[in-house]
Amino acid sequence: MNRNEWDDEIPAQALVCLHAGPDPDRWFADQIEALGALAYRSGALDPADPESVEPWVNEVAAAVAALGHDRVHLLATGATAYGAIALAARRPALVTSLVLGDPEIEPDVPEYCELLTRVTAPSLVIASVPDGHADIATAQSIAGGIDNGVFVVIDGGTIPAHRERAASFNEWVTAFTFIAEGLDAMASQRQEKANA
Repeated sequence: MNRNEWDDEIPAQALVCLHAGPDPDRWFADQIEALGALAYRSGALDPADPESVEPWVNEVAAAVAALGHDRVHLLATGATAYGAIALAARRPALVTSLVLGDPEIEPDVPEYCELLTRVTAPSLVIASVPDGHADIATAQSIAGGIDNGVFVVIDGGTIPAHRERAASFNEWVTAFTFIAEGLDAMASQRQEKANA
């Protein structure tokens, strides 16, 4: 693994990586090693079934609380990105920032567009672009649909970027989470002044 300028830096708030598949520790091994991330295996979520979303959000929110964290940076990839968006939209006090790697979401899923507009956390959407023919429309529309959304492309890397181009992916995540923590601290200071 290559070292980068952020190797000695770890965000103050935990980075929790969500994965609905088997062995999340292996899936996010590079982020655990380089960023001190915590991996959590979430249950499967069917975005087409709106009744399944709230129980999924409750499960993951309870798991994050059980880890001992009030606020976290949330990272999800692929199909798990929809659940991460739902969690950020429905439990905004829990999510300092949202990072989505190569998200796979059907845009016609019920409540999808509404969820995007409800996300208040700064959000980074990273897409791999292995060649000039890669379809990045979904990732781009997610970043565009979130008020504080940022879209980044990692050229020449295959999907998933967090594994295939881990050093670059981790640099983006680290820089972004530090910015999000700074914004969060500024917002807290403004709130304290307003309440004084």
